[in-house]
Amino acid sequence: MEISFKKRAMWKPIAAANLIWIASCAAFGQSQPAAHASETVEFEVATVRPAPAQGFAYSMGMHFDPAQVRFTNMSMEWYITWAYGLKEFQLSGPDWMAAERYDITAKIPAGAKMQQFPSMLQKLLEQRFQLKYHRESRVLPAYALVTAGGGLKIHPSQTAKGATTQSGPGHLESHECSLPSLADSLSGSVDRPVVDETGVPGVFDITLDWAVDEEHEAAGI
Repeated sequence: MEISFKKRAMWKPIAAANLIWIASCAAFGQSQPAAHASETVEFEVATVRPAPAQGFAYSMGMHFDPAQVRFTNMSMEWYITWAYGLKEFQLSGPDWMAAERYDITAKIPAGAKMQQFPSMLQKLLEQRFQLKYHRESRVLPAYALVTAGGGLKIHPSQTAKGATTQSGPGHLESHECSLPSLADSLSGSVDRPVVDETGVPGVFDITLDWAVDEEHEAAGI
């Protein structure tokens, strides 16, 4: 794929989240009903606990079924970025947010939809951790996605699999992906925003492999 990056500075709205107060560890083991508000959907019951120490090799993930959602060994940084739809570079806070990990099990209210889960997690973080945050704009460095000197060498998607993206350490595979969407996906794998400056329309099947920053990966970020 003949696409390259160049560095630039840009105005980028970011959300700086500050955890003002953290509930005592004794509260984490309690299963508490969420307070219901008429204008929002909340988890019915949720348990939040510090994740057990697992050494250098650890497992982490999330599992959804019709009755409940389970998050295992996730950092507070991950919970906040997932709940508020942020990239890692958009979040600013104390160092422990990336280091301390928590397990959350929550009962899903009847009729809740998948797209409501982030807002339910927002409410849970605000209730259990007394999460406080503010949003501000800052000048951030960024990468620009541009066509290389030889021109674009990828071809429009010829399949009808639907728009899907799968990614892991050092790998990204996307079907029926526009280049602005590719730039957005890459923003989650680097330390700054990626913006599309190719100006190329259409959707493509794209597979990318790159060397992983081992220090970055070992930190779980």
